[in-house]
Amino acid sequence: MRQKCFFILFNFFFAVSIFSAPTFVAGDRVEVLDPKTNKSYSGKVLKVQPEGYLVHYDGYSDSYDEVVTSERISPMAEIKGVTFIKSEKKKSVSIMGNLKTGAILEDLEWAESSSMACWPGIRNVEFEGNQVFYWTDLPKKSTMIITVKPKNTNKRINLYAFSGFDPKYIPPKVYGAVSCEASHPTWIGQPDFTKPSEPQSVELRAVGNPYRVFIGVSGAKDITEGDYELIVELK
Repeated sequence: MRQKCFFILFNFFFAVSIFSAPTFVAGDRVEVLDPKTNKSYSGKVLKVQPEGYLVHYDGYSDSYDEVVTSERISPMAEIKGVTFIKSEKKKSVSIMGNLKTGAILEDLEWAESSSMACWPGIRNVEFEGNQVFYWTDLPKKSTMIITVKPKNTNKRINLYAFSGFDPKYIPPKVYGAVSCEASHPTWIGQPDFTKPSEPQSVELRAVGNPYRVFIGVSGAKDITEGDYELIVELK
């Protein structure tokens, strides 16, 4: 009788362990434990294979790609204040948002630094409202088009994005990028805030290396709320 009970309990816990273990698909963001150093490294699942998951590690060449078992892999930890968008090759991903979920960045000097070159300081007025942060992946040999569409033409909502994003450094504490692009209404002299707000878009490219991309959706001066649609298209 004891043996039968033990057998039942063993099978129960074995089944629970199988169904409770996280599963991943290609494109998922993960962390992989290195048993030799007991450190975890961030990466992305490239392919699901019978023996495990083929993972590419952030900041490393393709030669470091490896197949890892489920015991070593876990979902990537969230970046506080930054929402992850899972981009898909040859597809568009659309999400809805509102500026009221963000906050004003008092310091915008980082954007005009030579290592960032997102926009000149004279254009800061276009980014002095609430900002909402996102990040996504830009695979090698691909082009990413990011567009923000304000739902209210009276709400001036602009956009910027930079590749080479390191999760440890978030604006305003960011010190460099591979490429940074910003989009806002053009003007000479003083901005005309009476003009209807229009969609804004930026484009980033990757050739030989993949990059993490940081996206900032920003209200112009005094714009702290407003619905918008954010579209990430990967070609």
